[in-house]
Amino acid sequence: EQLLEARDQAEKASKAKSEFLASMSHELRTPMNAVLGFAQMMQYDPRTNLSEIQNNHVSHIIEGGNHLLELINDVLDLSKIEADHLSLTLEQIDSAEIVADAVLMSASLGNARNITVVDKFSDAASVMLQTDSMRFKQCLLNLISNAVKYNKDGGVVTLNGQETEDGFLRISVTDTGLGIAKRDFAGMFQMFHRLNGDPTVAKEGTGIGLTVTKLLIERMAGRIGFDSEEGVGSTFWIELPLASNHN
Repeated sequence: EQLLEARDQAEKASKAKSEFLASMSHELRTPMNAVLGFAQMMQYDPRTNLSEIQNNHVSHIIEGGNHLLELINDVLDLSKIEADHLSLTLEQIDSAEIVADAVLMSASLGNARNITVVDKFSDAASVMLQTDSMRFKQCLLNLISNAVKYNKDGGVVTLNGQETEDGFLRISVTDTGLGIAKRDFAGMFQMFHRLNGDPTVAKEGTGIGLTVTKLLIERMAGRIGFDSEEGVGSTFWIELPLASNHN
Protein backbone atom coordinates (compact mmCIF):
# COMPACT_ATOMS: atom_id res chain seq x y z
CA GLU A 1 0.00 0.00 0.00
CA GLN A 2 2.88 2.35 0.79
CA LEU A 3 4.46 1.61 -2.61
CA LEU A 4 1.17 2.28 -4.40
CA GLU A 5 0.71 5.53 -2.51
CA ALA A 6 4.28 6.61 -3.29
CA ARG A 7 3.76 5.81 -6.97
CA ASP A 8 0.52 7.84 -7.07
CA GLN A 9 2.26 10.78 -5.41
CA ALA A 10 5.15 10.56 -7.90
CA GLU A 11 2.72 10.51 -10.84
CA LYS A 12 0.83 13.53 -9.45
CA ALA A 13 4.10 15.40 -8.93
CA SER A 14 5.23 14.59 -12.47
CA LYS A 15 1.92 15.81 -13.92
CA ALA A 16 2.07 18.99 -11.83
CA LYS A 17 5.63 19.61 -13.08
CA SER A 18 4.55 19.13 -16.69
CA GLU A 19 1.58 21.47 -16.30
CA PHE A 20 3.81 24.08 -14.64
CA LEU A 21 6.34 23.84 -17.48
CA ALA A 22 3.59 24.16 -20.08
CA SER A 23 2.27 27.29 -18.35
CA MET A 24 5.74 28.82 -17.89
CA SER A 25 6.75 28.10 -21.47
CA HIS A 26 3.84 30.20 -22.71
CA GLU A 27 4.76 33.01 -20.32
CA LEU A 28 8.43 32.91 -21.42
CA ARG A 29 7.71 32.79 -25.13
CA THR A 30 5.75 36.05 -25.21
CA PRO A 31 8.54 38.34 -23.88
CA MET A 32 11.13 36.37 -25.87
CA ASN A 33 9.29 37.12 -29.09
CA ALA A 34 9.25 40.81 -28.10
CA VAL A 35 13.02 40.79 -27.53
CA LEU A 36 13.62 39.19 -30.94
CA GLY A 37 11.15 41.47 -32.69
CA PHE A 38 12.67 44.71 -31.41
CA ALA A 39 16.22 43.44 -32.06
CA GLN A 40 15.28 42.76 -35.69
CA MET A 41 13.67 46.20 -35.96
CA MET A 42 16.92 47.79 -34.75
CA GLN A 43 18.91 45.82 -37.29
CA TYR A 44 16.72 46.51 -40.31
CA ASP A 45 15.22 49.93 -39.56
CA PRO A 46 16.31 52.18 -42.50
CA ARG A 47 16.12 55.28 -40.29
CA THR A 48 18.87 54.06 -37.92
CA ASN A 49 22.29 53.14 -39.22
CA LEU A 50 23.99 50.83 -36.74
CA SER A 51 27.76 50.76 -36.56
CA GLU A 52 29.49 47.45 -37.32
CA ILE A 53 30.02 46.76 -33.61
CA GLN A 54 26.40 47.59 -32.77
CA ASN A 55 25.18 45.37 -35.59
CA ASN A 56 27.30 42.50 -34.27
CA HIS A 57 25.85 42.99 -30.80
CA VAL A 58 22.28 42.91 -32.14
CA SER A 59 23.13 39.80 -34.18
CA HIS A 60 24.26 38.07 -30.98
CA ILE A 61 20.97 39.05 -29.31
CA ILE A 62 19.00 37.54 -32.19
CA GLU A 63 21.13 34.39 -32.32
CA GLY A 64 20.90 33.82 -28.56
CA GLY A 65 17.20 34.67 -28.53
CA ASN A 66 16.40 32.19 -31.29
CA HIS A 67 18.32 29.48 -29.44
CA LEU A 68 16.39 30.22 -26.23
CA LEU A 69 13.10 30.27 -28.12
CA GLU A 70 13.93 26.86 -29.60
CA LEU A 71 14.54 25.51 -26.09
CA ILE A 72 11.27 27.03 -24.84
CA ASN A 73 9.34 25.45 -27.72
CA ASP A 74 10.91 22.03 -27.07
CA VAL A 75 10.13 22.24 -23.35
CA LEU A 76 6.55 23.26 -24.19
CA ASP A 77 6.13 20.26 -26.51
CA LEU A 78 7.67 17.92 -23.94
CA SER A 79 5.47 19.18 -21.12
CA LYS A 80 2.34 18.96 -23.31
CA ILE A 81 3.09 15.34 -24.13
CA GLU A 82 3.85 14.40 -20.52
CA ALA A 83 0.72 16.15 -19.23
CA ASP A 84 -1.44 14.53 -21.95
CA HIS A 85 -2.35 17.97 -23.33
CA LEU A 86 -1.00 17.35 -26.83
CA SER A 87 -3.70 17.46 -29.50
CA LEU A 88 -3.12 15.61 -32.76
CA THR A 89 -5.03 15.95 -36.01
CA LEU A 90 -4.87 12.57 -37.74
CA GLU A 91 -5.62 12.72 -41.45
CA GLN A 92 -4.59 11.14 -44.72
CA ILE A 93 -1.58 13.00 -46.09
CA ASP A 94 0.80 12.63 -49.03
CA SER A 95 4.14 11.72 -47.45
CA ALA A 96 6.13 12.96 -50.48
CA GLU A 97 4.76 16.50 -50.07
CA ILE A 98 5.72 16.68 -46.40
CA VAL A 99 9.21 15.28 -47.03
CA ALA A 100 9.79 17.70 -49.93
CA ASP A 101 8.73 20.66 -47.73
CA ALA A 102 11.03 19.53 -44.91
CA VAL A 103 13.98 19.17 -47.30
CA LEU A 104 13.31 22.62 -48.77
CA MET A 105 13.17 24.18 -45.31
CA SER A 106 16.43 22.44 -44.35
CA ALA A 107 18.36 23.16 -47.54
CA SER A 108 20.24 26.16 -46.15
CA LEU A 109 21.28 24.51 -42.86
CA GLY A 110 24.45 23.02 -44.32
CA ASN A 111 25.49 25.86 -46.63
CA ALA A 112 28.19 27.21 -44.32
CA ARG A 113 29.86 23.78 -44.16
CA ASN A 114 29.08 22.69 -47.73
CA ILE A 115 26.75 19.89 -46.58
CA THR A 116 24.22 18.71 -49.17
CA VAL A 117 20.72 17.40 -48.39
CA VAL A 118 19.66 14.81 -51.00
CA ASP A 119 15.98 13.82 -51.30
CA LYS A 120 15.66 10.33 -52.79
CA PHE A 121 12.18 9.92 -51.38
CA SER A 122 9.90 12.56 -52.90
CA ASP A 123 10.43 11.52 -56.51
CA ALA A 124 9.20 7.98 -55.83
CA ALA A 125 5.57 6.87 -56.04
CA SER A 126 3.29 8.76 -53.66
CA VAL A 127 2.53 7.02 -50.36
CA MET A 128 -0.44 8.08 -48.23
CA LEU A 129 -0.10 8.12 -44.44
CA GLN A 130 -2.57 8.42 -41.58
CA THR A 131 -0.88 10.93 -39.28
CA ASP A 132 -0.58 14.55 -38.10
CA SER A 133 1.12 16.50 -40.90
CA MET A 134 2.52 19.30 -38.71
CA ARG A 135 4.05 16.94 -36.14
CA PHE A 136 5.33 14.63 -38.87
CA LYS A 137 7.16 17.56 -40.48
CA GLN A 138 8.50 18.66 -37.08
CA CYS A 139 10.02 15.20 -36.53
CA LEU A 140 11.58 15.16 -39.99
CA LEU A 141 13.07 18.63 -39.53
CA ASN A 142 14.65 17.58 -36.25
CA LEU A 143 16.24 14.46 -37.77
CA ILE A 144 17.56 16.41 -40.77
CA SER A 145 18.92 19.16 -38.51
CA ASN A 146 20.76 16.59 -36.38
CA ALA A 147 22.13 14.88 -39.49
CA VAL A 148 23.59 18.22 -40.65
CA LYS A 149 24.88 19.15 -37.18
CA TYR A 150 26.79 15.90 -36.66
CA ASN A 151 28.01 15.63 -40.24
CA LYS A 152 31.48 16.36 -41.54
CA ASP A 153 32.27 19.39 -43.70
CA GLY A 154 31.35 18.62 -47.31
CA GLY A 155 29.19 15.71 -46.17
CA VAL A 156 25.84 14.46 -47.45
CA VAL A 157 22.45 13.92 -45.81
CA THR A 158 20.22 11.48 -47.71
CA LEU A 159 16.50 10.77 -47.27
CA ASN A 160 15.07 7.43 -48.37
CA GLY A 161 11.81 5.58 -47.83
CA GLN A 162 10.26 2.14 -48.10
CA GLU A 163 7.08 0.39 -47.02
CA THR A 164 7.28 -2.31 -44.37
CA GLU A 165 5.48 -5.65 -44.45
CA ASP A 166 3.28 -4.72 -41.49
CA GLY A 167 1.72 -1.60 -43.00
CA PHE A 168 4.12 1.20 -42.13
CA LEU A 169 6.24 3.63 -44.14
CA ARG A 170 9.85 3.87 -43.01
CA ILE A 171 11.62 7.17 -43.76
CA SER A 172 15.34 7.17 -43.09
CA VAL A 173 17.75 10.10 -42.74
CA THR A 174 21.37 9.10 -43.34
CA ASP A 175 24.46 11.22 -42.72
CA THR A 176 28.14 10.76 -43.48
CA GLY A 177 29.33 12.17 -40.20
CA LEU A 178 30.86 11.20 -36.87
CA GLY A 179 28.78 8.15 -36.18
CA ILE A 180 27.80 7.06 -32.67
CA ALA A 181 29.88 4.93 -30.33
CA LYS A 182 28.23 1.73 -29.06
CA ARG A 183 28.47 3.01 -25.49
CA ASP A 184 26.19 5.94 -26.40
CA PHE A 185 23.42 3.88 -28.04
CA ALA A 186 21.38 3.38 -24.86
CA GLY A 187 21.13 7.09 -24.08
CA MET A 188 20.35 8.51 -27.52
CA PHE A 189 16.69 9.33 -26.76
CA GLN A 190 17.28 10.58 -23.23
CA MET A 191 16.85 14.28 -22.45
CA PHE A 192 19.96 16.49 -22.67
CA HIS A 193 22.04 13.61 -24.04
CA ARG A 194 25.21 14.79 -25.77
CA LEU A 195 27.18 12.74 -28.25
CA ASN A 196 30.15 11.18 -26.45
CA GLY A 197 29.22 13.35 -23.49
CA ASP A 198 31.26 16.12 -25.09
CA PRO A 199 29.47 19.50 -25.26
CA THR A 200 31.99 20.77 -27.84
CA VAL A 201 30.80 18.24 -30.43
CA ALA A 202 27.51 20.05 -30.92
CA LYS A 203 27.30 23.52 -29.44
CA GLU A 204 23.88 24.16 -30.94
CA GLY A 205 20.60 22.47 -30.08
CA THR A 206 18.63 21.94 -26.92
CA GLY A 207 19.31 18.30 -26.07
CA ILE A 208 15.54 17.70 -26.00
CA GLY A 209 14.79 17.35 -29.71
CA LEU A 210 15.27 13.59 -30.05
CA THR A 211 13.27 12.95 -26.87
CA VAL A 212 10.37 15.04 -28.20
CA THR A 213 10.63 13.36 -31.62
CA LYS A 214 10.43 9.88 -30.08
CA LEU A 215 7.43 10.79 -27.93
CA LEU A 216 5.63 12.43 -30.88
CA ILE A 217 6.23 9.46 -33.19
CA GLU A 218 4.99 7.03 -30.55
CA ARG A 219 1.86 9.18 -29.93
CA MET A 220 1.16 8.87 -33.67
CA ALA A 221 1.34 5.05 -33.42
CA GLY A 222 4.77 5.05 -35.01
CA ARG A 223 8.24 3.74 -34.28
CA ILE A 224 11.70 5.30 -34.26
CA GLY A 225 15.22 3.90 -34.20
CA PHE A 226 18.71 4.27 -35.59
CA ASP A 227 21.77 2.44 -36.90
CA SER A 228 25.25 3.87 -36.71
CA GLU A 229 28.91 3.07 -37.23
CA GLU A 230 31.50 5.24 -35.55
CA GLY A 231 33.53 7.23 -38.08
CA VAL A 232 31.18 6.29 -40.96
CA GLY A 233 27.83 7.89 -40.20
CA SER A 234 24.34 7.29 -38.84
CA THR A 235 20.85 6.50 -40.11
CA PHE A 236 17.88 7.59 -38.02
CA TRP A 237 14.52 6.24 -39.17
CA ILE A 238 10.87 6.74 -38.33
CA GLU A 239 7.93 4.51 -39.23
CA LEU A 240 4.36 5.79 -39.47
CA PRO A 241 1.21 3.85 -40.36
CA LEU A 242 0.02 3.80 -43.93
CA ALA A 243 -3.47 5.15 -44.63
CA SER A 244 -4.44 1.55 -45.51
CA ASN A 245 -3.27 0.28 -42.11
CA HIS A 246 -6.47 -0.08 -40.05
CA ASN A 247 -4.68 -1.54 -37.03
